[in-house]
Amino acid sequence: MMRHTLPVLLGLLAFAPASAWGQGFSPEDAVRRMKLPDGFTARAVATEPMIRQPLSISFDERGRMWVLQYLQYPNPAGLKPVKQDQYLRTVWDRIPEPPPRGPKGADRITICYDPDEHGVYHKSKDFVSGLNLATGFCIGGGGVYVVQPPYLLFYPDKDHDDVPDGDPEVVASGFGMEDTHSYANSLQWGPDGWLYGAHGSTVSAKIKNPARPNDPPLEFQQGVWRYHPKTKEFELFSEGGGNTYGLDFDKNGQVIAGTNYGGFAMLHQVQGAYYVKGFSKHGPLHNPHTYGYFEHVPYKDFKGGHVTCGGVVYQADAYPEQYRDQYIAGNLLSNAIYWHKLEPNGSTFTARHGGDLLVANDTWFRPVDCFLGPDGSVHVADWYDKRAAHLDPIDTWDKTNGRIYKIEYQGTKQPAPFDLRKLTSRELVDLLKHPNKWWRTEARRLLAERQDAATYPDLKSLIENDKGVIALEAIWALYVSGGWTDDYALAHLPDHPNPHARAWFVRLLGDHQAADVSTQIAARLGRMAAEDKSPVVLAQLACTTKRLPTAAAREILTPLLRRADVDADPFVPLLVWWALESKIDSDPAIVSDLVWSADHRDAVLKQLERYVRRTLSDNRPGSEAAFWRLVGTMKEAGVKPAWAALLRGTEAAMDAGTGVSPQELAKLLAWLRSEGAVDSDAALRVLARLGDDIALKEVRARILDEKRPEADRLKWTAVVTRAKGDEFPSLFVDLLAAARTDTMRAGLLTAVAAGNHPKAVDTLFQLYPSWSPAMKSKAVGVLLSRPTWAQALLAAIDAGKFPKTAVSYDQLKTGAGLTEPAVAKLVEKHYGKIGPATPGEKQARISWLGVILGREGPGDAARGKAVFTKNCATCHTLFGEGGKVGPDLTTADRKNRGYMLTQIIDPSGYIRPEFVTYKVDTVDGRALTGIVAETASGAVTLLNVVDNKPVKTVVAQTDIDKMAASPVSLMPEKLLDTMTDAEIRDLFAFLTADVTKTSAPQPAAKPAAGANAAGGKKLKLCLVSGSLEYKSDETLAAFQTYLEANYPVECVRAFRKTDTDLPGLDQLETCDAAIFFTRRLTIDGEQLERVKKYAASGKPVIGIRTASHGFQKWLEMDALVYGGNYKNHYGQNLMCEVKLAETGKDHPVLKGVKPFTTSGGLYKNTGVAKDVTVLLTGTIPEHAEPVAWVREREVNGVKQRVFYTSLGHPDDFKNPNFTRLLVNGLAWATKSEWPAANH
Repeated sequence: MMRHTLPVLLGLLAFAPASAWGQGFSPEDAVRRMKLPDGFTARAVATEPMIRQPLSISFDERGRMWVLQYLQYPNPAGLKPVKQDQYLRTVWDRIPEPPPRGPKGADRITICYDPDEHGVYHKSKDFVSGLNLATGFCIGGGGVYVVQPPYLLFYPDKDHDDVPDGDPEVVASGFGMEDTHSYANSLQWGPDGWLYGAHGSTVSAKIKNPARPNDPPLEFQQGVWRYHPKTKEFELFSEGGGNTYGLDFDKNGQVIAGTNYGGFAMLHQVQGAYYVKGFSKHGPLHNPHTYGYFEHVPYKDFKGGHVTCGGVVYQADAYPEQYRDQYIAGNLLSNAIYWHKLEPNGSTFTARHGGDLLVANDTWFRPVDCFLGPDGSVHVADWYDKRAAHLDPIDTWDKTNGRIYKIEYQGTKQPAPFDLRKLTSRELVDLLKHPNKWWRTEARRLLAERQDAATYPDLKSLIENDKGVIALEAIWALYVSGGWTDDYALAHLPDHPNPHARAWFVRLLGDHQAADVSTQIAARLGRMAAEDKSPVVLAQLACTTKRLPTAAAREILTPLLRRADVDADPFVPLLVWWALESKIDSDPAIVSDLVWSADHRDAVLKQLERYVRRTLSDNRPGSEAAFWRLVGTMKEAGVKPAWAALLRGTEAAMDAGTGVSPQELAKLLAWLRSEGAVDSDAALRVLARLGDDIALKEVRARILDEKRPEADRLKWTAVVTRAKGDEFPSLFVDLLAAARTDTMRAGLLTAVAAGNHPKAVDTLFQLYPSWSPAMKSKAVGVLLSRPTWAQALLAAIDAGKFPKTAVSYDQLKTGAGLTEPAVAKLVEKHYGKIGPATPGEKQARISWLGVILGREGPGDAARGKAVFTKNCATCHTLFGEGGKVGPDLTTADRKNRGYMLTQIIDPSGYIRPEFVTYKVDTVDGRALTGIVAETASGAVTLLNVVDNKPVKTVVAQTDIDKMAASPVSLMPEKLLDTMTDAEIRDLFAFLTADVTKTSAPQPAAKPAAGANAAGGKKLKLCLVSGSLEYKSDETLAAFQTYLEANYPVECVRAFRKTDTDLPGLDQLETCDAAIFFTRRLTIDGEQLERVKKYAASGKPVIGIRTASHGFQKWLEMDALVYGGNYKNHYGQNLMCEVKLAETGKDHPVLKGVKPFTTSGGLYKNTGVAKDVTVLLTGTIPEHAEPVAWVREREVNGVKQRVFYTSLGHPDDFKNPNFTRLLVNGLAWATKSEWPAANH
C-alpha cells in the first residue's frame, strides 16, 4: 500500500524535549519491555544496521517493505545557514538544484525483502540514495514519487527492476525549506487518484508547477495539498491544521490528519475548508473573509504528550472488532501507541481515547509512523533516539539505530509470496472486496495504471449491487481507471443507498468537470441539496459548489440555505458561507438573492451578517453599490430580524474600515433605531463609532450618569475610546480623577491610555500615591505604554518624585521608548542594564536548581499545586486547570527535569510559534505587547498578563504603525527566584505528578454510585461556561472531573468560543439539568433562544456568580429565573465573611456547609424575589447581601427548582465548603439522592 511519510517530525515538539538520557536497549530487549493488550505481541521485523532512522514505510505490490531512512536530518547537505529567526526558521545561502545535480545527502529509500515465516526481513537493497532531506515517498504510476523540499520528484521505474530509469522529473517546486521539522510530508494516494500530502507550519510554500509555467505561485503554510499525475494539476486541498504530520483516509475516503496540538489527536480535513493554524506566526488565513474556521476533532479523555503522529485508520480484520475503523497513532512523548475511537457527529466526527495498544517502557521509543501491512498488522516506524526535540541546533541525533515493529494479534499469519502485477484485471477487481484495506488500495492503484475497459462492467455491477464499502471502492476504481462517465454516474449514484457514495458522486463531478457542468447535472445537484437527508452529502455539496460556475452554484445554494435540519451541524453552515463567499466577486447579488429566497431563521441571517461584513470591508469598486442594493431589498421585504443581522455585520466590518460613506451609513442606522427595527443600544454603539454627533452626545450622557452601573458606564467608555477630537480623552482623565472604585479606575485607565491627552501624565502622578497596589501597577503600565509618557516617568524617578521600586523588571522589558539614548541612560542609572541573563548565568542557575531538586528528596505535590496556582496557573493549564496564555503543560514532557528547568530559566530560548510575543506600535504612539490571540479581518487581538490576569486588547489594523515579533517571551526569566528551595521542590513534585487531581476537594471515601431521579441512570448535566474574568472554563472543567469521578453524573459542555458564539447549546434539549456560569455574553438569535427555551422547560437551573448577568441581551434572566436583583458589586479584592442564613439553616443544600471566608468580594443583591429562600449571606464592613439561595417557581405547569450563588471566584472552588454547597445544590435541584461525600 502506498503509505505516507511523516515530516521531520522529531522536531515538531514545542514542549518536547531532550527526553530522558538513559541508555537505549537492543531491539530484543526493547520488545521484552513492551506492554500490549491480551492477545497482542510486538515483533521487530527490521532493525539496525539494515535500517536506521526510519521515517516512512510502504509495501509494494509484492509485499516488500520500502523504508525511507532519514539520515541527513537536521541540516541539508551543501547549504549554509545565513540567518535564523525566533521560530527556528533558517534562511539558506541558496536553493539547491534537484537531484542528481544538487548536493548529495545521506537519506535513502531502501527495499527490505525475502521475509521469514514471521515477517522478519534479513535482506535489503537501496532503490535510491544520496537524497537530501527527503521527507516522504509513494510508489505508483510506473515509479516512485519523492518529496525532497523544495521539490516534488518522480523517479521513473517502468520496468520495475528497482533501479530508477533515469534522473527524477521535477513535477512541482517551491516547498518551504526554512525549518526541517515542518517539511512537506505524508505522501499517499487518495481514493480519487490524486497524490496527497501534508505541509507543516514553520515553512511557507510557493509552489510552481512546471506544467503550467504561466500560473502564479501558490502560496500556503499549513494544510493538505494534492497533485494529479495525469492532469498535472497542483492545488491546496484544505488550509490550516497546525504542524500537520501524518495523513490517512478512512473507509469512506475522509482525510484524517495528525497534529501537534495537545488535547487533540487529529483533524478531519474536508475539501476547500479552512482550519485553525499558527495565526501568530503566519497571520490570518489567506482568505480574509472566512469569518471562522474548523478546529480539531473534538476529543475526550486525552492521554499522553501533545504530539500524535503518523496515524492510520485501522481497516482490516486481523485485530478484534473494537479496533476496526478506529485511529491508531504514535504518541511521541509518551513512548506509546494509542488507539482513538472515532464517533460520527453529523458531517464530521468526535473522538475519545480508546486505549493503549503498545506502551514501550523505554524513553528512546519514538513512534513516528504507523501503517497497515499486507497481513493486517499495524507496523510502527521507531526513530529510536534519546532526543525528541529539535530545539538544540547541534546535531546530536543517534543515527546508529532504528526499528520497524509489527504489532500482531494471535493467529495472524504471514501471507505466502505474491505479486499483484501478475493478477488479471478481473482478479484485481475481486480484491476490492478484501477485508484488508491494503489489498484494496493496491488493487485500485494497479487498475488505475492499466486503464482496462474490460473491468468496467464488473465495477458497475459492484456499484449497483453493494450498499457499503465495496460500492465505494468500485466507484473509486471506475473513476481512476477511466471508466467514469457523467451519464452513468447521474443514472446510478444520486440515489445510492450509501450516503458516502452519493457524496463522492458530488465530489468527483466537481473534480472531473468543475468549469463545464451541464444544466442537467446542476439541476440534479440542486435536487440533492433539497432532498438528501445526509449531512455528509450536504457538506460535500457545499465544498463542491466552490469549484462550480455561478449558475450551477445558485442551483445548489438556493435549497441548501433552506435546510434548517443542518443548522447545528459542525461543518455545514460555514461550508455554505465559504461557497457563497467564493461567488460574490462574480455575482455580487448572489447572497442577497438567495437569502431572500429562503426563510429568515437565524442560520440564514448569519449568512446575511457575514455578507454585510464582507461587503462593507471590501473597498473594491461595486461593493458600496451592492450594499445599498441589499438595503433596498431589505426595505421592500420588511423582515425585522434581518436588520439586526445587517447591524451586526456592519459593526464587525468597522475595524477594517468600510468602503461605504460613514454619513450615509449613520443615516440608515439612525432611521432603523428610530423605527425600532434594531436593538437600540447596538445601533447607538455603531453610530457612535461612526462619529454621529447625536449618538456621541447620548453616549457621553450615559458615561456621566452615576446612577448607571459602573459596568454599563465602562461599556460605553470603551465604545468611544477611538472617537476623534479632544472631548472624550479629556473627559476620561477627569473621570479617572473622580473615580471612587478600582473597577472604575481600571476601565478608565484603559481609555486614558488610548486617548493620549496632554494632562494624563500629571494626573496619574497626582493620583498614584492614594491608589491600591493593583491600581499602582496598572498606572505604571500605562505610563510605560507611550514613549513620551515613559520618558516623563523616568525623569520623575530620576528627580525623586516617583518611587523607583514601583517599576518592575518585566515592565521595563516591554516599555515604550526606553531605548532612546537619554531614557536608556536613566534606566541603566536606576535599574542597571535591562536584558536577559548571560548563557553562563542561566546554565549556572539550572545546575544549582538541579542540585536543590535532588539533594533533599521529592517535594509535596499537594503544596506544589498551590505554588503552581499562584505563580503559573494564570498562563498555563495543568490537569485541566489554569489559563491558556501559554502552552498546556499536561501534554508536555514534564518528567524531564533538565528540559523543564531550561524552559523555565530561559523561556526565550525557544518560544512555540503560537505563543510568540508581538510588539505593536500604534499610529498614535502607543506601544502594546502580547500574544496574537486572533487576527480577524481588520483587527488584531493581543493577549497579555496584567496583575496576574489575562487581558485582551483589540487593535484595528488601520491603527497599527508597526508590528513585529519579539525575541523575548511573555514568561519572566526569574520566576523561580521568588520561591524558596522547598517551594521549588514542591512545584516540581506537582509538575511531574501522574495523578490528575482537580481543584475540587476529593472525598476521603468515594461515595457509592447512587441512583438519581432518572432511576439509576446517570444525570446528564450541561455545563454552560463563558465568564473569562473568573476562569469559568477551568473551574467548571475541574468540577466536571470531580462530579463524574464521585457521582452518577455525565457532563456535556457548552463553552464560549467568542462573546457572540456559545456552541453546544443544542445539548440543553437532552440534558437533565444545567449549570450556567457566563458573563455578559452577547449571543442572540438561535443560541439565545435555546437558553430561553431551556429556562422555560421546567428543568433544574443552577447559576454561579456572573450568571446573574450572563447574557447581555437577556439580563432579565436574573429576576425571571434566579429571582435575583443584581446591581453590581462592592469592588475588588474584598474579604467577605460567608455565614448561614437563619431562613435556610436547616435546608438540605446546607448539609455539611460551614461558615467560611472568600476573597471574591460581594455582589449587590438586596431585594431578591419573595419566593426565594436565602441560604447564605455575605458580609463586608458596613454591608451584608444574600450570596446563595434556592427557589421553586411554576413554569408551564411544572415546578422548577433553581439554585443560585453569587460566589464562584476561582479561589472559592478550592474551598471544600463551596464544593459541598454546589454538589448539594445540584442534588437538591435535580431531586437526586446521593450519599454524602466526606470532603
